[in-house]
Amino acid sequence: MLRTVLPLVALLPLAGCGGAQPEPAAEQYDVALQQFLSAGRDSFMLGRYTVAETQYRKAASLALLRDSAPEIAESGYDLAVAQLAAEEPALARATADKTRRAVALRGGHAMPYLDLVDAAACYRLGLYEQARDLALKAAQAVSGATASDAAGHASAVLLSTRAALVYALAADQQDDTAALAQVPGMISTVNPHVVAALSVAQATALKADQREIQALVARRTNPAQAMSAAEDAASLRREGGNYHDMARALALAARSADAVGQKDKAQALWSRAAQSAAAQGGAASHLSSTLAAGVAGAADSIRTTTPDDANAWARAAGGVTLHPFTDETPSP
Repeated sequence: MLRTVLPLVALLPLAGCGGAQPEPAAEQYDVALQQFLSAGRDSFMLGRYTVAETQYRKAASLALLRDSAPEIAESGYDLAVAQLAAEEPALARATADKTRRAVALRGGHAMPYLDLVDAAACYRLGLYEQARDLALKAAQAVSGATASDAAGHASAVLLSTRAALVYALAADQQDDTAALAQVPGMISTVNPHVVAALSVAQATALKADQREIQALVARRTNPAQAMSAAEDAASLRREGGNYHDMARALALAARSADAVGQKDKAQALWSRAAQSAAAQGGAASHLSSTLAAGVAGAADSIRTTTPDDANAWARAAGGVTLHPFTDETPSP
């Protein structure tokens, strides 16, 4: 996960029959909380985001009952991610803010992963300056991380890289080349110990983020390099099962191909991006292997494609059938 892993209490068996002693109330609450979180994640993985929201709200309410800052932070973050996935960026922002305040009230620490999901929500809402500020804050919060274990360093690298990507996407929308040039400096240094601590899915996601950042930084100064980097990012997204980000990378490659005069290639890339984005509302996209790989919140919190993107990219392609296996009418 991009966020620092919060301590979780192991699930405890329910009391048996006969002369077994009933569990203490605190342990029963531990079980209930984990069940709500687990049910939320299961629903999230299946694309049932509103159901996931309900489960995470129950977890957050129980965390408030327990007056537990770490559990409030975890359930609040998960709820905000689910809301973002459910096309509710404004609600995700509100949840992130409520979670920060609830945790601070209980003496909790800064939560850069909440700033990250808030930044992604701002990006979705077109609040690019705020998205940049929050992304930079999240990256800076972990830039000086001194975690003694490799897993802690790995979490910092994953978070800072994804925050840098959100910043780059917002700066790209603002056509701010000076800001884009500063993006590489936002990313924590990667060392062999960090790489060894990453799962295969996390390593793939990290490489994809790095290549997409490179494409965004180079798009205006070296579009050929940007096209190559964006295509690499799209391939890595496909390999990791993150199809939302894959479509965005394909569109980035299309813009770069157009800039170097490769019109036929640009048209093909626009068409691929459009058809993938159009299919994202279906069951296939909900079975993304990235979600099952343990980076669901991290990957999905950056979801920036919207239903309107498919039509826009289809128009850029000169008109393409968005659902070739279900309809015959090309998109205008």
